[in-house]
Amino acid sequence: MQARVIAVRGWCVVRPRGHPIGLAILYMWKGGMVLKAKSLVLILAGILVLASVVTTEAQISRKWGVGTFIALNSPMGKLGDQFGPTTKFGLNWQYLVSDRLYFELEYHHSDWDKGKLVDETFTWGVDGNDYLSPSATQTMKMNSVAANLLIFHQEIPSFRAKDFAYYVQVGAGFYNYKAERANFIFPGQSTAPLDMSLVLQPQIDTRAALSTHVGLGLQAFAIDNVAIDIRARYHMMMGDIRPMWDWGVENKVFPMMLLDIGAGVKFYFWK
Repeated sequence: MQARVIAVRGWCVVRPRGHPIGLAILYMWKGGMVLKAKSLVLILAGILVLASVVTTEAQISRKWGVGTFIALNSPMGKLGDQFGPTTKFGLNWQYLVSDRLYFELEYHHSDWDKGKLVDETFTWGVDGNDYLSPSATQTMKMNSVAANLLIFHQEIPSFRAKDFAYYVQVGAGFYNYKAERANFIFPGQSTAPLDMSLVLQPQIDTRAALSTHVGLGLQAFAIDNVAIDIRARYHMMMGDIRPMWDWGVENKVFPMMLLDIGAGVKFYFWK
């Protein structure tokens, strides 16, 4: 039998409307920034313009690099109560502003296929028993663009094999995320027996949220101009996910925090 869907106050999807700039001003102080897809394109274009300005000086003597990476992406805090670790992969472009300061543009993606709440039960007030929603789904996807600064403790002398250096990374960007819950049994039923086909309207939280991060890394050259990059970073996003009271989630998730640890390969070239 096809499941029936019911809309309950607090569960309905709210899609704000308005100009992206106005939405950004309105929601930034509330703890999140709502931007449409076209706004992300404008943001990325702005970062690329910034990169072109940075690369105008001393282009002949500088190096630039491209790379790819994979990492373990672990939600922390309240977000970690709903989702476990998953993989993250991405691409980056890097330019040497000076011998100890690198500018980096980054894109990365993460995907969670099953959240923790699908295995949780709720207590029905009519009979006091615990019930599992057998068809429940909880997913989340994230895409991000970020601009980073890598601050090295010492310059890398020659970019030759066996050269290495440690660095601190600071950065900021935008996470475009979509968290969705569906097919959770409606717990407000008042007549026995419990109708397992009566479910809540899908709950979707989606926006582009401002994010900042800080981390530590090591760059070591395996061969000339080819480096292994290992780093760990802590991310804080100005986004939120709404609560699910009957499943023990009494407060919304805000801010959204993640820790990633990973490794990648970078290829450097002369300008």
